[in-house]
Amino acid sequence: MTFENISKVYPNGTAALESVSFRIEPQVIHALCGENGAGKSTLMKILFGLEAPNSGRILLGGHEVSIRSPVAAASHGIGMVHQHFSLLPSMTVAENIALGNEPRRGPFVDRKAARERAAALAERYRLNVDPDAPVRTLSIAAQQKVEILKALSRKVSLLILDEPTAVLAPLESEELFERLLALRAAGLTIVFISHRLREVRQLADHVSVLRGGRVTLDAELAAVSDAEITSAVMGRRIAAAARREHNIAGKPRLEFEHVSVRSAAPGDTLADVSLSVHAGEILGIAGVDGSGQSGLTGLLSGRLVPEAGDIRFDGTSVAGATMRDLRRAGMAHLPADRFAAGGAATMSLAENITAEAEDIRAGAFIDLRKRDRRALDLLAEYNVKFRRADQPLKSLSGGNAQKVVAAREFATGPQIVIADQPTRGIDAGAAAMLHAKLRDFSDAGAAVLLISADLDEILVLSDTIVTLYAGRVSGVFRNAAEVTPEMLGPYMLGLAGAD
Repeated sequence: MTFENISKVYPNGTAALESVSFRIEPQVIHALCGENGAGKSTLMKILFGLEAPNSGRILLGGHEVSIRSPVAAASHGIGMVHQHFSLLPSMTVAENIALGNEPRRGPFVDRKAARERAAALAERYRLNVDPDAPVRTLSIAAQQKVEILKALSRKVSLLILDEPTAVLAPLESEELFERLLALRAAGLTIVFISHRLREVRQLADHVSVLRGGRVTLDAELAAVSDAEITSAVMGRRIAAAARREHNIAGKPRLEFEHVSVRSAAPGDTLADVSLSVHAGEILGIAGVDGSGQSGLTGLLSGRLVPEAGDIRFDGTSVAGATMRDLRRAGMAHLPADRFAAGGAATMSLAENITAEAEDIRAGAFIDLRKRDRRALDLLAEYNVKFRRADQPLKSLSGGNAQKVVAAREFATGPQIVIADQPTRGIDAGAAAMLHAKLRDFSDAGAAVLLISADLDEILVLSDTIVTLYAGRVSGVFRNAAEVTPEMLGPYMLGLAGAD
């Protein structure tokens, strides 16, 4: 498959892609890297038929093809698993896999055949998932398997994976890599979009880098160094972050005392959880997906109420408080899903980024000029790639949307920061900036609760690390600077620590 001089210019004059040309060899894993806004998603949307180029062409098997819709892409054997899943939560695994391609018996959907097909696919590709399970009951890792199986059910020969490990724990990522290598060995071509150089190095055969809509590197992975790839991505070198030295000097600001929550969703369930985050401390939460992390964030967003125990901010109980109450108490929250929970997807960037600003209001009214000036200042400060301040949040890439959410939250000067997967799916430069912000708030006396599936992020930022397993605290590591991933693994898997 070959891209020849693909260009995409939007009506306002923004050039997303400029003469992009490179070849994807068959039966390889081809990594596509670049900063948020570099053009990766636009290029893949063109390949998948979601957008049309202004110029250039796509060749498959040496012949030019026109791909104007996902249906057309599927007819050419192209499938895509997006970073933000498109599954229907109320439907079963089998129903989601069959959706739009249902087997029929006369005028009716043959549900038995759909189930059998889903089970056969799962067995064939060793992506084990219950075909009868409602998607809403599945972990994020299991939902990703369903998305991959849905694509494979269309008999794809080229599979695009957009940041597939962004929501996975390390062990889940390793399992996914095993499956992807097996798919490559079975003859599939895979385009692997990732910001994580270690994953690219571990998995891919070839790497192409986009920066500013242009190809800055296209090479066999074995022929280039990490420094060359980083320089091609960033246009500059990024210094590796040093491990944070242990530093707890202040009083407890956020406390969970014997907190329990019962829920049908495993990730919401907590059992007798006690932990404290002190002023000036970053406390990292590590655990396999579904171990109780969403229970912690649910309690700190007003979505859940503890059935037992207490939660305190600076000694005052906030158990059962609303999100508005928690904000007034000095909390900022970066949720894992920046579109569904972090902002209003259909509202403008200016409205989203200034939503918590009080000084732009005059009674019941908003000073629009002041709002727009504030919005442009914040968008510039956080290096958000955008076309207009009045464009909707949903028009941004996931990484740029996360920067909008972070800018809004951090502008409030919080005393307690809840950072849930803060750098999921964003590039190295943006991640370094957000890491620096979290360190700055901590150094200024705020308490930071960091929840991340990225163990490198946990290890680099944390003063203290708490592991969760099955809703319980399984381990507490007081000096994170001395902790290794190998030390955390048994506690994350329930092989060590609490019963």
